[in-house]
Amino acid sequence: MRFKIKIIHHIKLTVSDLKKSKEFYQRLFGFKIVAEYSGFVMFYSGNFYLGLTDHKGDTQRQEFNEKDVGLDHVSFEVESKADLDKALSYFKQQNIPHGQVEKLSNNLYVLAFRDPDNIQLELAWRKK
Repeated sequence: MRFKIKIIHHIKLTVSDLKKSKEFYQRLFGFKIVAEYSGFVMFYSGNFYLGLTDHKGDTQRQEFNEKDVGLDHVSFEVESKADLDKALSYFKQQNIPHGQVEKLSNNLYVLAFRDPDNIQLELAWRKK
């Protein structure tokens, strides 16, 4: 049986410190909290939901590694290349681990960075 997927509804990330991660994602993206209870917070961006959980302290390790089987990274699309440049400046000011804006062969510009648990995130913009 096949199903047609319309959009990504939500992504849920396991974090080691829910309070710290909640502050990071809220400050960086301005996500609106739509649900919150012990060990869990759900944000809404206007396009999809992002959940964070600490499994009530029952995590197996304290730092994410994209080389393990499972998630590699999460990429968020921004409106302009100027947004990537603004983000790069912000990451430097806030000491958020990050790479440089890179142009890929398909006219996609990306900026990789890390959340408090070392989860690789990416901002992306495609030149039309």
